[in-house]
Amino acid sequence: MSNESFLDDVMSILAEQIRENLPSMREVILKSGRDALQKSGQDIARWNAMLAAGSLSSKEYEWLVDARISVVEMDTLKAAGLALARIDEFRASLVQSITGAALRVMGV
Repeated sequence: MSNESFLDDVMSILAEQIRENLPSMREVILKSGRDALQKSGQDIARWNAMLAAGSLSSKEYEWLVDARISVVEMDTLKAAGLALARIDEFRASLVQSITGAALRVMGV
């Protein structure tokens, strides 16, 4: 699977989570998600390859993604006035989306 189609898969999962949990903020959250994925794309692609090769466990992969997403600024969400607790919820959803997509694609 290409990095582009992987990121599309992540965005689909994230969109579904948003539809269920934060429908009024959908567009702002999706933009922030896209921005975070673009800033983290090279790291995630490298970790995907390592996960597929068995060099990383699923827990190590999730930890790396969580750490990377934690340092990505969520400027769009802050500008929209989203509370810090909601931004943390969004980060957790994004990490779950990335990890879930990777594990599903790689059959891990």
